[in-house]
Amino acid sequence: MGDITITRRHMLGSMGAAAGAIACTAAGEAPQPRFLHGVASGDPLTDRVILWTRITPAASTGDPVKLTWDIATDDSFSTIVSSGETQTDQDRDYCVKVDATGLTPGRRYSFRFRSKQTTSPIGHTRTLPRQDVEKLRFAIVSCANYPQGYFNVYKDVAAQKDIAAVLHLGDYFYEYQDGTYADPRALELGRHVKPLGELISLDDYRTRHALYKTDPDLQAVHAAHPMIAIWDDHEIANDTWKGGAENHDRSGRGGFFRAPRCRDQGLA
Repeated sequence: MGDITITRRHMLGSMGAAAGAIACTAAGEAPQPRFLHGVASGDPLTDRVILWTRITPAASTGDPVKLTWDIATDDSFSTIVSSGETQTDQDRDYCVKVDATGLTPGRRYSFRFRSKQTTSPIGHTRTLPRQDVEKLRFAIVSCANYPQGYFNVYKDVAAQKDIAAVLHLGDYFYEYQDGTYADPRALELGRHVKPLGELISLDDYRTRHALYKTDPDLQAVHAAHPMIAIWDDHEIANDTWKGGAENHDRSGRGGFFRAPRCRDQGLA
């Protein structure tokens, strides 16, 4: 994910981490890494779930960053049931994905990531039940186009407590250039996309994905529930088929073949 411009609305999602970094600097300590893109979980099974985050290094040295992840039965993390260590680097755009195992079926958990003195926001996830159940409740979402407006539905879904998982049916983000397929008030709403052009390179896809992940409502739904994500076409390119796509082909602008690598490093 490339550099992005964080608007006033997006600043709310990272204000706590930014304040912590300022405090450390004022105290004469070295700058700390930050979790500006939230946390997420997904693809739950009865005994495991995928955990995700992206860490922004304190300095652009290109060095690997080590992290610890924890899963607990409560937000105080007094009873940690699973934990481990991992690392990420520039080649993965500092994204982290771990397969947390050894969990109890049908249970809600809290999770977090830690690096040096920095702790991520707390996320919540849930494993699937093993036995027959009378009912399971899922939230179904799709087609989230950043320049069309705010993600209010994500905020509503995040506030609901009895959801087993969020099913995202595709078009988690859109690959169009700025000003295309957008609300005329996108500038007023602070919803212009980055990069400005249509997505071609791996860095383009990372930058767009990063922009979406700064949205506070998207961060909220990822932190509240596990997500099961299904790809449609706009995560790659519109009307994708074996010979190309609407604005891409194998002999010319074939950037959409780089999209799967970006999606593998993300969660949705």
